[in-house]
Amino acid sequence: MKRKNYKRKLIAYLVIWSVVHSSLLFSSPDNIVVSASAVPEIQILTPNEGTLLNAPLVEFTGTISDDLTSADKLTVKVFEQPEDSQQPIDITGEGKLSMIPNGTAADFLYSKDFSEGVHAVTFVVTDEDGVSAKAEHTITVKSEGTVTNEDTPVIVTTEDTPETTEHVSDNPVTSTEEAKPTTDESSASTEKTNTSQAAIEEEGARPYMYKMYLIPKNAADQYEPGKSVPSSFLPVEDMTRVPLNYVILVDVRSTEPLTKTQPLLTSFGDIKGDEDLIATTLLTDNLKSYVYTFTPDLNFNPGTTYDVYLNPKFSTETEKVIIPRFLKFTTVSDYKNTEFQVDRAADETIDNDSIHGPFSVVTSACSFCHSTHNGKDELLLKGGKGSTENDMCMACHDGTGSPKIEDNNSHSKHYTGSTVSCSSCHDPHNPGTKQNPNSLHPKEGTDPYYNYKKAGTATGALSDYSLCFSCHGNGKKTNIEKYYSDGTLKSQSGHNLQAQTESGISLNGQFPCAECHETHGATNIKMLRPELGNTKLSGQKPESDQLDDNWFSKSTTNWDADAQRKFCLSCHNGKTDLYGKQGKAIYDKETGDPINPANDGHDRESQKTCAECHSDSQSFMETAHAPKRITP
Repeated sequence: MKRKNYKRKLIAYLVIWSVVHSSLLFSSPDNIVVSASAVPEIQILTPNEGTLLNAPLVEFTGTISDDLTSADKLTVKVFEQPEDSQQPIDITGEGKLSMIPNGTAADFLYSKDFSEGVHAVTFVVTDEDGVSAKAEHTITVKSEGTVTNEDTPVIVTTEDTPETTEHVSDNPVTSTEEAKPTTDESSASTEKTNTSQAAIEEEGARPYMYKMYLIPKNAADQYEPGKSVPSSFLPVEDMTRVPLNYVILVDVRSTEPLTKTQPLLTSFGDIKGDEDLIATTLLTDNLKSYVYTFTPDLNFNPGTTYDVYLNPKFSTETEKVIIPRFLKFTTVSDYKNTEFQVDRAADETIDNDSIHGPFSVVTSACSFCHSTHNGKDELLLKGGKGSTENDMCMACHDGTGSPKIEDNNSHSKHYTGSTVSCSSCHDPHNPGTKQNPNSLHPKEGTDPYYNYKKAGTATGALSDYSLCFSCHGNGKKTNIEKYYSDGTLKSQSGHNLQAQTESGISLNGQFPCAECHETHGATNIKMLRPELGNTKLSGQKPESDQLDDNWFSKSTTNWDADAQRKFCLSCHNGKTDLYGKQGKAIYDKETGDPINPANDGHDRESQKTCAECHSDSQSFMETAHAPKRITP
């Protein structure tokens, strides 16, 4: 019986196989219907397949779509196929990926520094059901190395060259006073000058900061303009847990020789040190890279936030001043004074070391915030440190045990009288990384976490400010996102800037939120910064707000004409410099008459509100975020 059953099964399988095979042989292509609606689509628009590029930074643009899935539910991953391996490598996190959804479609942009050579890159889009599609692209990056010939100007140091260091000796970074000029302009014993064909996308008349890093001591010679940096190099902007023995490296780009009478950096705190010009590299026929280092006399203090400004007086020899920038970073906390021991080298941080301690090593770190048997709520949070979550955080973040959160006071909507708490933005159990140093919450979609980008990283994409729009977005009580997504509002906005070729900044869109707001609160309502612009203001903040300066004070909620004009004129005064542009003054400082007589309300004594002309709805909220351009 078993043998007969076996034969019957074999015959059945042969019949089924014959039917399937015959249907494939005799079917017509006209009869095959493929449903494209169930498969996502991806297309790479730029660069073209096989493009030869002369710069390490490559930007891919493209589109994704799916008839059945909205674009915000699609995910994009980027892979590279190494020549020496059969297994592709996920490089999504090594670059910057942004998406601008539009219904069932979206535009995407991916940028990354690639090494010299041929690169086979694959973009994969996946829908909610795990169905994927891919697009493959091959590019070649060519970067000619050091070239020296008779036609190439090179600065050379020999025994016959008198030695004079490009060094501001014992110069406190807090000072912008003029240093003594170098006596021998031709000497350069501490400079090494290379001639490189590294392509530079942006050239301009004014010098600008291209990159600023925090680096280990004695590692500056590992930096090469236009090339990838070692993993130990930390971008300065908003970086946390910086090792205490690091130094600062700055790459300045200029088409003219730079001054030797002014320091480059202006930092505020108890920090002093030495600033050196260590390398000058010719990038194109008229553009040079000037690499400076600043070495503090002493190690940075633990758990401290440092503000670093570019000196606004730093200029070329023809007095073209640098594009101002302001950045801040925070050093690693001093774990030596906590209740547990950490197995680490001196002043070393570890990416997988959670910001509140190595829980995997010593579980008593949990007891800083939680009490197993005496917790006061469902999270077992300790009592005795206040009645709210924010009180719990501020028990340490008042500077006693962790970095101090500045300006977290009664005017902070994120701190008092609000449902917002510290953990609304930060994940207290999520380890920080170089890409996410402030442990912002993970996010669904193409970005692995919420973004809060500033001048150094913002490109103008909506996703740059996803952290803010998670509360201030479409469908929320206060919808700020519309000023960044609505085509009409953006097109007429005076705050919609195109990247300036002379600024070294890639912004192509609306101002970042951080240009006007301080995340953790400020002395003003709406968490508005008291010092607007990228230049450290001298002296003390005036008791009463004045027109035309960069100081701003506001403690009441009444936005009358006086308040609106003082806020707007804090930048529109003819001297505030943002992204290589100056806020245009609206009236003559001496006469008070409008610069353009056709602009009614621009005289100094006018009582017109800014919103009367710069918002179709006469809303100051709209005026502040997307001021309508007026053409007389």
